Amino acid sequence: MRSPSVSVSENQTPTIILVDGHSLAFRSYFAFAKSRDGGLRTSTGIPTSVCFGFLKSLLEVMAAQEPEYMAIAFDLATPTFRHEADDTYKAGRPETPADFIPDLKNLQELLGYFNLPAITAPGYEADDILGTLAKKASEAGYRVKILSGDRDLFQLVDTEKQISVLYLSTDELRRSGKGKSQEFGPEAVKEKLGILPEQVIDYKALCGDKSDNIPGVKGIGDKTAIQLLDAYKSLDGIYAAIDELKGATKKKLEEGKEAAYHSQRMATIVLDVPLEVNLEDCQLKGFDEAALIPMLEKLEFKNVLNKVKEIQKRFGGVEKASSAADFVTDLTDVRREGSAADSVTDLTDVRREG
Repeated sequence: MRSPSVSVSENQTPTIILVDGHSLAFRSYFAFAKSRDGGLRTSTGIPTSVCFGFLKSLLEVMAAQEPEYMAIAFDLATPTFRHEADDTYKAGRPETPADFIPDLKNLQELLGYFNLPAITAPGYEADDILGTLAKKASEAGYRVKILSGDRDLFQLVDTEKQISVLYLSTDELRRSGKGKSQEFGPEAVKEKLGILPEQVIDYKALCGDKSDNIPGVKGIGDKTAIQLLDAYKSLDGIYAAIDELKGATKKKLEEGKEAAYHSQRMATIVLDVPLEVNLEDCQLKGFDEAALIPMLEKLEFKNVLNKVKEIQKRFGGVEKASSAADFVTDLTDVRREGSAADSVTDLTDVRREG
């Protein structure tokens, strides 16, 4: 990625929100598509759980954080350098649900109409894109907030670099209100995981990550990993002091040293992905309402249609909406089937499957 041509003066600290696209999309799907009532759909049968949950969360976070810049990173379906290093990486994950795929496609089209940059990089994951953009933005003087439901990104949290994570769980996605994401700085990471952000990579090196099929050291669980990192600070520190350890833990570490360092490499987010994107490309500059409206009508997001001009102000960064939460308050009023005569329903007034 080339250096941004726009620099930030000392008296300006603009906020850039970097969104973990697939993480938020999957959490939106499982928050709504797998609810008791079944997936969200339009009256014509188009699945909208992903679009609804994603847009709801995005607007709530924008209202709460008031960013001037935003970018969204997505994974590609092609293998990454991690798959090339280990063909078992992420093996065993369940197959992507069939109705997720068209929903995600509609989401990416919708984001395009909102004029939000959706960034991908062959050979890399969304996490690597987010890490690279976070580093560049931090160095340029921006306040960086990463919106995700993935704790892997906690390794990027750094108070001095003004990088935090807006963590959004599946349960929080279902709730109403303004900006339900929880902001994580170093202290919050320590409270949640028992380790500091800079220890997240070594934590995974020790106890692995089942969701990504990262092995870690066989027989070392999370409690032992936390104890070791508390005592020796890092993976290198642990192995430098290996003779101080005794019994089964020492044996496991000795036998699993190669696996530990392999897992460390797999868990480390890349900070220098070659990206053809500039920070100024991420500035919120508004959108073409005429182009957006047909997509909102297709998805039957009536409440968003009714608030397009208010949302335009938020995205344009020129004039603030009259109330920070005005245009997101009604997004969580979930109603059941509306009138058959309504050609465009409320954002949550969608007909359920089956």
